[in-house]
Amino acid sequence: MASTKPESLPYPLKRNAIASTRLNFNHFWMKSLAGYLLHPKIATNKEGLRIIDVGTGTGIWAGEMAKALPHAKFDAVDISADQYPPEAFRYSNTSFWTHDCFEPFPDEYIGAFDIVNIRFWLCIINDDVAEKLTKNFLTLLKPGGYLQWFEPQPDTAHVVSRNGGKPTPGCEKLTQQWKKPTPKSSYEWVHKLPETFKSHGLTVEAEDYLKNPEHFYPIAAQTVLMGLAEYLYSNPGIEVYQEQLASEHAEGAYVDLTWACFVARKPL
Repeated sequence: MASTKPESLPYPLKRNAIASTRLNFNHFWMKSLAGYLLHPKIATNKEGLRIIDVGTGTGIWAGEMAKALPHAKFDAVDISADQYPPEAFRYSNTSFWTHDCFEPFPDEYIGAFDIVNIRFWLCIINDDVAEKLTKNFLTLLKPGGYLQWFEPQPDTAHVVSRNGGKPTPGCEKLTQQWKKPTPKSSYEWVHKLPETFKSHGLTVEAEDYLKNPEHFYPIAAQTVLMGLAEYLYSNPGIEVYQEQLASEHAEGAYVDLTWACFVARKPL
């Protein structure tokens, strides 16, 4: 999804079928939670509309949006092409290519896009590199263009328990991992995105804070368990943690947090 250079965190997950399933699962979860893939305040009726999805992963967002907006041209970009759909199953108005988003984009893409879509960068972006990454993304915007950024809000993670007061050590551990999964993790940048946009002269058009309904708690739990499965190759002990969480979920304990969609616009 992004650079593996020293200034970024190494991508901790995998790019196999399980990983792709998790990303697609999250896509439809977020679509249902928000009620949109592209915020309704973002204009899409412009002739010659160009949209870029950075950190596209499996390309599911770009593919679904390309079908919905056949008049627009889409670019889907990631550091790895391993999870891209086969060329025969890509829409003609979508172009897939690879790029390390910590590096400057090629000149042909500077100021070329009406909409820049960003989501799910939390696990590899720390405070010390967030500004650099944001500046790179902003170079893609045309005057008047929109940036949409979708991320979890890690500081809101908490345990929801209806298990008769039984201990929930697995959920407590997961809550802390959301906030600081490694000693070097620091995620203030996520909560400060609206302020960051303003500091770069953008107008914040929307700040949507999205809370899971209770029937989505199992969905959130399942995607975490799938993500943990991707670590098994490097740490077989993860399986014990998985089983602990699954047992706590079965007894009525989950970890919940708020998601956010921020929309900002570059001045004309």
